[in-house]
Amino acid sequence: MAMDAKIINAFLSEGIKTFQEMFNISAESKEPHLLDIHAGHPWEISGLLGVTGSIKGIVAFRLHKILANKMLEFSGLECKPQDYEDMAVGLVSEFTNIISGHAVTALSDYDLDISPPFCVMGHNHMISWPRNFPVIAIPFITKYGPFEVDVCFK
Repeated sequence: MAMDAKIINAFLSEGIKTFQEMFNISAESKEPHLLDIHAGHPWEISGLLGVTGSIKGIVAFRLHKILANKMLEFSGLECKPQDYEDMAVGLVSEFTNIISGHAVTALSDYDLDISPPFCVMGHNHMISWPRNFPVIAIPFITKYGPFEVDVCFK
């Protein structure tokens, strides 16, 4: 893995800390690994954003709907049942933004900016990762299911 460990560690530590602070859910990280971008995946929702500056890349926060619904439940946000999925997607986008914002702040020796987040949904949805650059998957587990933060920087 050619990516700077400092970048990976910033997203790893912010993923755990932010999940605990926002939802009072403990998250434990597993061993980061190289993601095979051509293999299928189990995730139903991916919150994505771009990073620009001295390094450029993409960050994805990926999870199952069941965990997104728990996040919404524990967030204290009120919503009607028919708005639940839209609210959960909005919360995933915001969480992606917060993790990335905190990680970028922790990486202040790089000159970085982040784009607004957006979500992709659906079973085995596709993400157009930059070619020829490694995508590092940082898996996490919670008592409500797993999630993953994927980072790709060139």
